[in-house]
Amino acid sequence: MKNINLKQLLLLGAAILCLGYSATANSQYKLYAGFVYHFAKFTQWTPEKSSGDFVIGVYGANDMVAAVEALASSKTVGNRKIVVKNISSVSQGAACNIIFIGDSKKAEIKSAAAFAKANNVLLITESADGTALGSTINFTEAGGKIAFELSLSSASSQNVKISSELQKLAIVKS
Repeated sequence: MKNINLKQLLLLGAAILCLGYSATANSQYKLYAGFVYHFAKFTQWTPEKSSGDFVIGVYGANDMVAAVEALASSKTVGNRKIVVKNISSVSQGAACNIIFIGDSKKAEIKSAAAFAKANNVLLITESADGTALGSTINFTEAGGKIAFELSLSSASSQNVKISSELQKLAIVKS
């Protein structure tokens, strides 16, 4: 894995963790989108998920779609164009590298985790107990600040490798 943007990731994470402000939904999703972009850069996928467009599917969070689209218009993952799909069911995400599930679809995280495992997709959520339900990365709040949990067992089952640098910034779950 490349360490080229490790400083950027660390600075972004530190800035967000130090801000400790209560964000509106729109600005919260802009922060989430920034994190997701860096998650993408510090994760390795299986060979079949490592070429073509880098696809991020969003399920149940329209504000997140807009935030990721804004970021995708000026960024790439390596040399791969970022494509954002607003999906209406997890089953539409087979071609995705990442699926983000909004809290409104929390009831579907377990089935989404099984889908992610079968399709080598990194599953990211924003729900209480997201990692316990099968998500690899779950946004949470720690001390009034945005943080993220990381389930190494879910990453392994979804056939994605999370860099050790990213693991150092996470609340690691087994």
